[in-house]
Amino acid sequence: MDTFHYEATTREGNIVTGSIDVANERSAVDRLQEMGYFPIKIVRAIEREGFVNRLLSSLQGGVREKDIMTFTYQLVVLLDAGFTLDRSLSILSELSEKKKVKELLSELLAHVRSGKSFSDSLSRFPNIFQLFYVNMIKAGEAGGFIEDSISRMAVYLENSQGLKEDVRSALIYPALLCVVGGAAVVLLLTFVVPQFTKIFADMGDALPLPTIILLAISNALVYYWWVLALVIGGVYLFARRYLRSEKGRQSWDRIKFRLPMFGKLFREAAVSRFSRTLGTLLGSGVPILNAFQIVKGTLGSEKISDIISEVKESTRKGRGISEPLKKSDIFPPIAVHMVTVGEETGRLDEMLIKIADRFDIEVRTTVKRLLSLLEPLLILFMGVVVGFIVVSMLLAIFSINELPL
Repeated sequence: MDTFHYEATTREGNIVTGSIDVANERSAVDRLQEMGYFPIKIVRAIEREGFVNRLLSSLQGGVREKDIMTFTYQLVVLLDAGFTLDRSLSILSELSEKKKVKELLSELLAHVRSGKSFSDSLSRFPNIFQLFYVNMIKAGEAGGFIEDSISRMAVYLENSQGLKEDVRSALIYPALLCVVGGAAVVLLLTFVVPQFTKIFADMGDALPLPTIILLAISNALVYYWWVLALVIGGVYLFARRYLRSEKGRQSWDRIKFRLPMFGKLFREAAVSRFSRTLGTLLGSGVPILNAFQIVKGTLGSEKISDIISEVKESTRKGRGISEPLKKSDIFPPIAVHMVTVGEETGRLDEMLIKIADRFDIEVRTTVKRLLSLLEPLLILFMGVVVGFIVVSMLLAIFSINELPL
């Protein structure tokens, strides 16, 4: 028996978390369904023991989001070429160069050939294939258009991955600037400045105030660096634990959309993800109420979940989804207007995808604007720090020349 941590939704749409002891992941899914829950995420306990385990998993070549995107795209190509599902899985298993992916595809193939549906086979790997992915495939199987569902899934994953890669690429230069600049400052304070300490030792109170401050900072880093490391580590662990708690998640969720500059970015990203996920589900034939339930469990935002609950209730009463979105402070007027047009024309899924495409562009633009402001600020900050070090040393040197002989 192994321990599994889970996140799931109730029939009322509430998020629940906990742990259960079962033999495997599939048994965990079955147990949660018996309890009346809809599983969102199931993770073996040992896999959540921290950074070291995740690092070891990545070094061993675990299945990543990019691998799933590549697999989905290749599967679409083979199905469009006329290959059967089992033959396509067999080909992809043989072609895969990554051990974990090859093992995954081999297991999927074995399940499919044993008579299981493709969606049921995917549901046996909840850590890899999210509930959203499985339900799209299940809807395609029920409607007889599984190829279209997989194709839509491939487009969805490609767009999502593309946006993530663009944001990561844009952050490389600021991150490199922080690392190099920080390393240079630490090097100056721990190796260069201490060389002058002996020279200035006899000056005592005759040292200028900036030099005294600089030497104090340098000594603190040289002799008490472990205290600083413990403080930083403690703050990190406390913040991480707090943000994982229900209270912490709710607090952060309220704050992040109101942050200056970054709040706009969070809102645009939330609108894009909501629209693309819901539009893809509806386009794949998932009933709208079920689609709302799935979207609610995959966005990871309490505030967006509350909005979706209102939208779902409005839809159940036949009033549509545009009115609850209009009342929220997350969805801008242009997005609400496009949703209204989609409802009126009966092309809501297409309009939602257009909204997602538009706000993907907005996210990229906002990131570029933030970085265009952040980069000079980082350079200016590093310049001020280095300048303070240099000026403090020069003031001390000038003070030596002014001492009476």
